[in-house]
Amino acid sequence: MGFFESNKEYSARCVGISNEGMGVVRISAPNEKEDGLKVFVEDMLPGEKASIKITKRDTKMTFGEKASSETPESDDRTKPVCPEFGKCGGCQIQHATYACQLRMKESMVRSCLVRLGHFPENEIKACMEPILGAKDQYYYRNQMQFPVEYSREKRCVRIGLFERNTHHIVEHEKCYLADPAAEIVRSTAQTFFSDLSRMDQAKALRQVVIRTGMLSKEMMIILVIRKQVTIDADAFAAAVSDELKKAKNGTRLVSIWTEERPSSVKWKNPKGTWTNIWGETTIREFLENRVFRISPDSFFQVNSKQAVTLYNKVKEYLRFDGVLPRMLLDLYCGTGSIGIFCSDACHHMYGIESVESAVIDARSNARANYIEDTEFFCSKAEDFDFGAMMPDAIVIDPPRKGCDEKLLEKILELAPMRIVYVSCNPATLARDLSRFFQMQTEKGVQYGIKKICPVDMFPQTTHVETVVLLSKNLAPKPRVEFEF
Repeated sequence: MGFFESNKEYSARCVGISNEGMGVVRISAPNEKEDGLKVFVEDMLPGEKASIKITKRDTKMTFGEKASSETPESDDRTKPVCPEFGKCGGCQIQHATYACQLRMKESMVRSCLVRLGHFPENEIKACMEPILGAKDQYYYRNQMQFPVEYSREKRCVRIGLFERNTHHIVEHEKCYLADPAAEIVRSTAQTFFSDLSRMDQAKALRQVVIRTGMLSKEMMIILVIRKQVTIDADAFAAAVSDELKKAKNGTRLVSIWTEERPSSVKWKNPKGTWTNIWGETTIREFLENRVFRISPDSFFQVNSKQAVTLYNKVKEYLRFDGVLPRMLLDLYCGTGSIGIFCSDACHHMYGIESVESAVIDARSNARANYIEDTEFFCSKAEDFDFGAMMPDAIVIDPPRKGCDEKLLEKILELAPMRIVYVSCNPATLARDLSRFFQMQTEKGVQYGIKKICPVDMFPQTTHVETVVLLSKNLAPKPRVEFEF
């Protein structure tokens, strides 16, 4: 560890929060940067000072633990509502006031664009709008994935959430981020599959996934299984429906699926064998005056109410200069939610999505909302042949890993007047924008960042959504000299 000793305490000040919710603290020391050695420490908020011990240091990162506080707790610190906070991995910043959470997320977006994207800080500040906070900071998630653990000794299952940085399930009364109806399903499933007569089903169960239309009150359950097994869907549906009726919140079960995913398949691999074992094949959700059908493997924003806030910001950016795009291209479109929501901000829209069931949903959603002049194609966005398409605007909403570099090149070739990038990961957003601006000099096209707006889709966590408007800079027309 060089200058630092593992058994010695050092005075440190917290200057920020990491993407994982750890305090970023600085220790002033010889041979370190002017602002001090950066150390990641649990349970510290910006402005707090503490004595810390170094626990691990390598060439890239240094970690420590808080030994004792040196200053009173920050005014931004609050008591977490969940008794399992700090142990469960679902939330990272529940110990901070919501106003503090919003400031930290704004800072995170700005820092990534400056530090990772290498954009001038004054330019980023000039075009960055205040973060759009959420009205509901709890019970907002419309999708929950509960891992299942089978106990051979007790011959029962435990269904809950993973302990932080482990695959051990935390026993909890309820998750304060989940729709309360999802917790009813979790508890009912735990009792149902712990019955000794259903031991084979319990052993095969890997996850219980619950998707809820927060406004439609329709619910879908997906039972992720290791192997093909017969599940008494009627009995399970009856048990869940009875408990939902007792809660009197209006939620009703309309669909149950199984996804067969063998143990050899990684947890994060989304592909499996899907079977509809009870009820309808989809559920509905409403966003303002639009209705959307959602299949079990289709992407949909996990916070329905904030999705409206996010999509309205996208629509605002599409109308930025007061001229509606003639043709809008919606990439990574999922069930078509952004394009359909913004359909009144363009004349014609094409959507590109690689998940076939999502494309089927998108086409159905367009029909259900009586939207014409809309087409959806099943393809990876980076492999799609855009042919003679000449879009005026492009919306990109990629997964956390960001855009494929090949797609960025294709977008530059299409050269739309406006690009709206919707990102759930500030780090990959900064990387993609940096790549995009490096490529544009080769393509002879010039874009500038006009607006940046963070949107808090995930209160109590470090995750943040960001909407960025890129606008093409038009070269001035050459001056023509006339001779008389």
